[in-house]
Amino acid sequence: MVSGRWSVVSRNRPSGLLTWLKPCFYFFILLAPCFSLLAKAKAEVIDRVVAVVNGRAVALSELAEREAPLVKQASEAFSGPEKEKKLAEVRKRALESLIEDILLELEAEKAGMKVSERDIDDAIDDVKKQNSLDDEGLKVALKREGLIYEGYRVQIKRQIQKSRVIGQQVRSKVSVSEKDLAEYYERNQRMFMSDAEVKVSHILFLVPEKASDAEIENVKKQALEVLDMAGKGKDFAELAREYSQDVSAKEGGSLGYFKRGQILPAIEGAAFSLKKGEISDLVRTTYGFHIIRVDDVRGASPEPFESVREKIRSALTSEMMEQRYKEWMEELKKFAIIEIKL
Repeated sequence: MVSGRWSVVSRNRPSGLLTWLKPCFYFFILLAPCFSLLAKAKAEVIDRVVAVVNGRAVALSELAEREAPLVKQASEAFSGPEKEKKLAEVRKRALESLIEDILLELEAEKAGMKVSERDIDDAIDDVKKQNSLDDEGLKVALKREGLIYEGYRVQIKRQIQKSRVIGQQVRSKVSVSEKDLAEYYERNQRMFMSDAEVKVSHILFLVPEKASDAEIENVKKQALEVLDMAGKGKDFAELAREYSQDVSAKEGGSLGYFKRGQILPAIEGAAFSLKKGEISDLVRTTYGFHIIRVDDVRGASPEPFESVREKIRSALTSEMMEQRYKEWMEELKKFAIIEIKL
């Protein structure tokens, strides 16, 4: 066992403003991938056209900028052939996002949608308020991410314009009835459980911060071997004491009881999807690989329909808008002239 141990319970706010300052507050995030407009491709890119959409070109530099945050995530989370597969998926998604952006901009222009300087000012004021920044603080944050203030205003303008055309073509055509609300509640009661808690144990296999692909694969191999032992019924607490590199190892891997929002998102997602006594597959976090077991579930009961009516309306509206958006975007693509040059 490694002498250095870590606690994975705390959830720290991201230290960089990259994730705080996405100009997406005025865009329907659930309807299309919201890639950071502040991310800058770090590598040198020899620019060329990678796609043409109704006569408008998409440059390789734009694609590199759009995919940069997801490339970083995929590179940290995967290795080997799986990493290459994920990076190919990231590039495809990023290019699709750029193509959709152009189609949205063209539709907004066709509809004659204008965005005033006051609209942009209001949007930026909202960004500053949500991130506790003044004018100078925002400019410093933007400079840190490689953007100038004037360029950021242009990005905000485009997002507002796209938001408005989506509102016109999507939201205005979505209607949620009382019957829809009641049926959604019955189908998804688990989403509205109040005070649900899970008691979690885990076994952590640390991955060094600058680990090579080979090192990551070695850690993953060991984690899979222990997972196999756990799946075959070997005492989980004993496995945790022997193999876990978390401070909880001496307690048999026990992390105690948690409600949603109190533990790392990846661990939370695994834990709340398991029943009492079940063991997860490997869960990857920034710390390494985890094996999760749910030791107990308590206090779960559905909230009354009336108390969650508006929450359901919001969730169902988003769901219906997403479907409407997909149908509308497919229609736009069907009649567009799109040439991929990758």
